[in-house]
Amino acid sequence: MKKTLLLSILCLSCVAMTSWSQNLNQAEPENVIDVVGYFYKNDTLTYELTHNKYKIQENDTTVSDSYVEEFMIVVTDSTSNGYKMKFIPLSFTILDADTGTSLMKNAMRQMMQSVVCEFTTDEYGSIKSITNWREIRDQLKKGVKVTCDTLYSTIPGLDSIMPRKSLENFLKLGFSDEEDIRDSYEELETLFGLHGSSFEICDDEEDTEEQGYPQHSTLHIGYTPIEDEDYDHNGDYDILKQSTMTIPVEDIMKLGYGVLSMIMGNMDNDSLDVDLDQIVDSVKTEKPNGADFIVKEFYRFFLNGWLKEYYYEDAADIGFYQSIETHYIRCISSYMRI
Repeated sequence: MKKTLLLSILCLSCVAMTSWSQNLNQAEPENVIDVVGYFYKNDTLTYELTHNKYKIQENDTTVSDSYVEEFMIVVTDSTSNGYKMKFIPLSFTILDADTGTSLMKNAMRQMMQSVVCEFTTDEYGSIKSITNWREIRDQLKKGVKVTCDTLYSTIPGLDSIMPRKSLENFLKLGFSDEEDIRDSYEELETLFGLHGSSFEICDDEEDTEEQGYPQHSTLHIGYTPIEDEDYDHNGDYDILKQSTMTIPVEDIMKLGYGVLSMIMGNMDNDSLDVDLDQIVDSVKTEKPNGADFIVKEFYRFFLNGWLKEYYYEDAADIGFYQSIETHYIRCISSYMRI
């Protein structure tokens, strides 16, 4: 995923946020939250990741991609220049996968369960390198055969569309260097992607335009109230960004079949083309202000910079039809120094 919303659109002109400076001491500490990792050797945190992609049409919910993953992060060394860590896969369970793309991605994820990823960060906790990327690359390339076995046994006639050898070679190209391997670990970007950044405490809203359409954005950066004395700490903090872009009803027809089919994914193409007028009429009734496209991203950190909770949502709501993708990570156990 990760098209991290915060990294791309948090720097809006009217929101109160500092620059992405690495010199964190420039900010006023009473007004600014610094995302910095104060980690210790042997810190060990276990996370659960839940991913769902589904559509809702006429009160009928269909799941197209769903899985649950557990993994552990262990700090193996702490120095003045940064940290050495391990990403240890614990389990990966596919709940639903009904497209070729989801089957392929999930098969690759299952294959990565046998590999421990070793990586380093700088003094703030931002990832510097994956030290055993060559080992991971070789393991993934070996596993391409397993992935293709899954695909070609599940999707009838796939070989007539793309010869198996061509797909195997294409998949292997995706694991050529360290950057490719790093892209395979979206979890690490979520856990450590904001480290080294400073955010001014604020609650802001802004109305702008995105691609010519009105967009309403909200931004909340602040300290977390203590609700659970055993889990929350004075100094834990939240970073939340949500944006809603609205496409007026009169533009739905202008956008036409291509955009609607992209939004609605698995809906039958022929019926969509024939019923376009009905779709527009339905939007007028159920969403008179227009179709909403919502992106939400929420981070909650422990005061020492470990991720406590993360939620990502990408949704399209055109009234009679909604498509929603969610990504949720939570810390389920921890051994760390505070």
